[in-house]
Order: sequence, then C-alpha cells, then structure tokens
Amino acid sequence: MVSPEALYVFTLLNLVDIMTTVEGLRKGAYEANPTARWFLEKFGTAGLFILKYFGMGAVVLAGAVGGNLEFSIWVCNIVLSVVSGWNSFTILRLRRKQ
Repeated sequence: MVSPEALYVFTLLNLVDIMTTVEGLRKGAYEANPTARWFLEKFGTAGLFILKYFGMGAVVLAGAVGGNLEFSIWVCNIVLSVVSGWNSFTILRLRRKQ
C-alpha cells in the first residue's frame, strides 16, 4: 500500500515541474531533456502532460515489478524536487538578465 503523502507529493511535484518548465520556456530557457523536447515540439504544453502520464505509468510499473511502489515514488519525488529546483533557479537567473 502506498501512503497518501507519497502520492500527494508525487502529484504536486509533477505539476510544479510542468509549471516551472513552461515558465522557463517563456523566459527563454530551453528543454534539456530530448524526450520532453520532442513532446513539446509535437504537442505543445499538452505534450508535457502526456509525457508525465507515461512517466507516472512507468513508475507504477517499475514499483510493481520491483515490489516496492512507495520507494519508487519517493525516489521520483527526490528527482522531481531537484528538477523543479533547477527550473526555478533557471527562471530566477533569466529574470536577472532582463
């Protein structure tokens, strides 16, 4: 059983990642992840939601196969925290240049 906290944080961090990515792109940043870049080019912002949907499915599958879904979710939470932090840093850096 996965704790509600793990799922709340996972959902929140995915949304923060999307929001900071979109804001960064608006400020002049570029998408470094080639897969995400492809989804953005093909589907626009909706592509990020599509990618996140498949990414969440991959986490669930990996956790189910590995036998520890909650651990997989918390590892993703750590990665998403770092990515969102980097996105926020990039946004602040780009604001200073303007």
